Amino acid sequence: MSIEQKEPGVQTQSSATQRRYRTLAVVRQEAITRVEKPLEDSVFVWPHLLVREFFAATALTVMITLLSIAIDAPLRPPADASQTPNPAKAPWYFLGLQELLHYFPPTTAGVLVPGFTLVALAVLPYVDRNPSRAYADRKVAITMFTMFVVFWAVITLAGSFFRGPGWLWIWPWQSIYFDL
Repeated sequence: MSIEQKEPGVQTQSSATQRRYRTLAVVRQEAITRVEKPLEDSVFVWPHLLVREFFAATALTVMITLLSIAIDAPLRPPADASQTPNPAKAPWYFLGLQELLHYFPPTTAGVLVPGFTLVALAVLPYVDRNPSRAYADRKVAITMFTMFVVFWAVITLAGSFFRGPGWLWIWPWQSIYFDL
């Protein structure tokens, strides 16, 4: 049997290579120019990167475990329904809403202000239709989002650090009162 004659069920390397396809498009293998990178320019994900990430995660876990053993977290006694803390503060992520409730009625502070804020943030990409991704060209979007973040951070920090017993305003130099 000569080289030109092949058995019908046997595939040669060149015929198997011809039927390989790329992931992004259906293109024959020979139509794509291959660029071979030297091995010293490559870093393999397996096992090199995965081993580094494993050791980093292990070191972080050990460090957090040692810190949690060394630093005792202050725990309160079990909750008692007959004795509530003064002031009764919400979790930190709701302290901004609790601070708004101090200034506005519940419908305004709990529904309208957060609702209008979320609608405004959702509409913002349609108002600022600048296609550029450069920070210098996106002044409206960056200004509006910065104003939102600063406002929410200020009212959350005010509820966290500046509210004392009776939900009264306490300046830091009057007395240090921080209890979440």
